Amino acid sequence: MSTLKSLKRAALGSALALIASTAAFAQSTILVVDTAKVYNDSSVGQHVTRQMESMRTTTTSSLQAQASPLEARQKSLATRADGKTQQQVLQDATLRSEIQALQKDSIKLQQDLAIAQRELQITEAKARQLVNAKMKSIIDSIARERNADVVLEKQLVIYGEPADITPTVLQRLNSQMTTVPVTRERLPRG
Repeated sequence: MSTLKSLKRAALGSALALIASTAAFAQSTILVVDTAKVYNDSSVGQHVTRQMESMRTTTTSSLQAQASPLEARQKSLATRADGKTQQQVLQDATLRSEIQALQKDSIKLQQDLAIAQRELQITEAKARQLVNAKMKSIIDSIARERNADVVLEKQLVIYGEPADITPTVLQRLNSQMTTVPVTRERLPRG
């Protein structure tokens, strides 16, 4: 009989703990923020976007300047090889040498493209990191001001109506940071 009483007491204790934790959670202050919207709509986010677009345009122009002569060489070599068998092309030392040089230059262009893309990714990531650090500081400050227990990314909320601090974060970010250095990163080239 005492075992049955112990089980009832344990069940009652668990139920009371669950009710208490549910009540505490219901009284928690939960805030949400749409950090992507803050970044995209902020002056500093738009600054980074403009700088990155400019770098991408410059990089594309530079790579296109490298690619155009290669395309012309490829057409010229295709014309010279037209009507010849593979054996005849291999026997023509000059043509074979030019084809190998074109292949080597094409591979280098592909490597340059991959490096440039990676450099731009690193450049943007570093600039965003600066913005995100400032945004986190602002969010932390607002959470303390409002005695929040939790701040969630707005897109993660499935149900409920927590306070949306997105406009406040955006306003404070715009007042505290309008630009960041967006310096093109350079990777070593072999």
